Amino acid sequence: MKTCRFIYAILLCVVLLTACNDQAPEIVIEATISPVSAEEYKNIGATKDLNEPKQEDFKIFEFDFDMEHTNSVKERKIDMYKFENLKQALNEIDGNSRYWYGSWSSQDNESENFATYDQEFVFYAKGLSDDDIKQAFSNETITILWTNHNNEQIKKEYNLSDLIKFN
Repeated sequence: MKTCRFIYAILLCVVLLTACNDQAPEIVIEATISPVSAEEYKNIGATKDLNEPKQEDFKIFEFDFDMEHTNSVKERKIDMYKFENLKQALNEIDGNSRYWYGSWSSQDNESENFATYDQEFVFYAKGLSDDDIKQAFSNETITILWTNHNNEQIKKEYNLSDLIKFN
């Protein structure tokens, strides 16, 4: 009787360990648009095209993508929107040059169990509503594909405009 209980306990542990081994990746995506700080405003530098721009005329876009997973995830593929597309999308809202300056970085090596993408830029937002900004980014998507240890392909897709939060 004790031997049967011991065997059942071992089998239960094996089942639990196997089930826990196929964890879905942890994906965190944040896209925020917020006012520029006084310090950031000092770095903006206006052009003659703008008539005395004020601090509240500018916004900062911050994007952070982080994905972590276990070895049970195989053949990970991340199709990130093109960072250059956002500059073009902003400038096409009304024909005004709205993108000011920014930077981006990424680390997405197949041999590692994580991927990160980051982007930050300042843009001229005078006259734009939150809906105008979201609409400008509505064609930009993030697609994540991976194969789990059961060789099932899983796909997640995100639209950038749906992720944007305004501060």
